[in-house]
Amino acid sequence: MKSYNMSMRRQSRSEVEPLLIDRAAAAELPSADALREWAAEKRAFISSVMAELAAERQAAAAGVRAVGLRPVMFEEFGGRDADPEEAYLAEVEGSDIYIGIMGKRYGKPLKSRFSPTHAEYRHAEQQALRMAVWTLDTNEREGPEQSFLDEVRTFYVAPKFSSVDDLRRQVEDRLKAIAAEDLAPWCKLGNLVFRATEIEDRGDVIQVKARVRGDAVARALEAMRGDKFRRGTVARITWSGRSKYAKVTGVHVTTTSGKSKMFRLELEVADDPQDRSWEMTINGKSPGDLTESALRTVLFGEPSPFTDRYMGFATEIICGFFSLRRSRTLAGRSRFLAHSGARVLTQIAMRSFSKPM
Repeated sequence: MKSYNMSMRRQSRSEVEPLLIDRAAAAELPSADALREWAAEKRAFISSVMAELAAERQAAAAGVRAVGLRPVMFEEFGGRDADPEEAYLAEVEGSDIYIGIMGKRYGKPLKSRFSPTHAEYRHAEQQALRMAVWTLDTNEREGPEQSFLDEVRTFYVAPKFSSVDDLRRQVEDRLKAIAAEDLAPWCKLGNLVFRATEIEDRGDVIQVKARVRGDAVARALEAMRGDKFRRGTVARITWSGRSKYAKVTGVHVTTTSGKSKMFRLELEVADDPQDRSWEMTINGKSPGDLTESALRTVLFGEPSPFTDRYMGFATEIICGFFSLRRSRTLAGRSRFLAHSGARVLTQIAMRSFSKPM
């Protein structure tokens, strides 16, 4: 009997375990210094019907400046050698946050048949800007403006405002909340998802600081440090558009209150593990060859090439189609089936036979 080789794929824990999410996590308001640093290079584009909402636009701009961002308004564009539509869409592209103010009027449609505000809104979505929209508390809205508002509310919360002061306060609060979310990004380590307060990537070493409120996530993070029998967990860590494999080398926990724990995780960047599928060869025959041989034996009565080598079990398939195998009609068409239907059946069977275990 010739060599019998087999290797099995080992699944990582993150592939077989469900996600555990720290749903109680909340982005903490950043310090004044952190907020100022975050806002220093940010631009907020203010979009609305200018003639109707002039005072509201100024109030929104005041809220933007209070946080430290630069407001971008059509009134302040200055002279341009481009047409107005190209000018404001270019300014949308150069901004980080879109602030929309919706009132009673829709505005004069452009060649695109959208109003300038509507065109700016859609362009901001295409450019993946952070979106923040407010609507005037009124029941006297034009039909197209109501349709536009319905579109916005399908995807975003568009709170009402009752006065310019109310709008200024809401804009300021919303920008601070966006800053908190940006400065406390979601982080995924293996099958655990939580908010990080700080992530430092030094190339070969990653350090993560996080406040965790969910008990299940906290326990799972502590278990990643390993013990005297098992070294730290190796898992993929993903955050802010980056993703690496790393080994957990340290888990430091500080209990700050009854409902939260501060974690400091130390990780060493590791090589990407090469997952290998189920591989088995017998006398040089691949899993596909073994499956096809088994199907030919069962469906067409062909002798198994492994029976005389005491390896017939490798191509055994329990099948209830023995009567079909004896059918003269089927036997007469065996050549056709061997090259067409058998190949289809082989591929189907191979999916099951070659599944990871």
